[in-house]
Amino acid sequence: MKIVSFFNVKGGVGKTTLTILTAIKLSKQGKKVLIIDADTQANLTQFMYKIVHNNKTMFEALTDNSSADEVIINAPMDEYPNMDLIPSDLSLSVLSEFLTTKTNREKAVWRWFKGNIDALKNYDYIFIDLSPSYDLIARNFMLISDSIITPLQYQDIASIRGCELFYQKFNQDLEEMEMVNESKRAVVINSHTTRKLSSGDIFNDYLDTFKDIKNDLLDTKISDTTIVKNAILNKMDIDDYLKKTKKAHKIRDEFNEFINELIEKEVL
Repeated sequence: MKIVSFFNVKGGVGKTTLTILTAIKLSKQGKKVLIIDADTQANLTQFMYKIVHNNKTMFEALTDNSSADEVIINAPMDEYPNMDLIPSDLSLSVLSEFLTTKTNREKAVWRWFKGNIDALKNYDYIFIDLSPSYDLIARNFMLISDSIITPLQYQDIASIRGCELFYQKFNQDLEEMEMVNESKRAVVINSHTTRKLSSGDIFNDYLDTFKDIKNDLLDTKISDTTIVKNAILNKMDIDDYLKKTKKAHKIRDEFNEFINELIEKEVL
């Protein structure tokens, strides 16, 4: 079992999209995947399951100790039966406030995972889609993560700042808690274009000033294309969408390279 969080303090960088597409890709390769939607916007839940639902979320898991069996929705997408989901809804917006009152509040998720390990250990991967906020919920999940993947939106300098802020705060918290965290980190440039743009030059020059981010930066870049957006809207992965529409596009190879590079670097 490998636990992987997708996170950036800056929103709108493609975090949820990459979480979904990575999970589907691995599930099609025979891996058993659980996705935990820990984002209060619940975009991932709306994609995989329903816009409105009455199912339990991580709020109930952590506030009334609901078990994994109670919160996991088995195979919400018929086309991808190896993928299960713990959904999100607006209740998660007050979860951080609840956790602040608890002893060892940064370990609340760890304690729940430990208590439900018999159910969770059956998964090859557990992916966590986090809100774009460095709050107590995010810290809880990142402290148990084997890997953390951070997307950067090409031409968006704020996404670089968001990654750097996360690096600084997380390292500071680990030091204050006297904890060692050996999670592997990967940074990927999303919505990339090869067109010569002044905003792209500014982005690249700014990125070069952050050594830690550059060290974690993947060689693979994900192109800016409507293929990705349309695949998500059609509740399909990239391969299946291209087959359905009988199109060819470099994004297929890019995403395969993205997955392979993550595996080679033991992020996945």
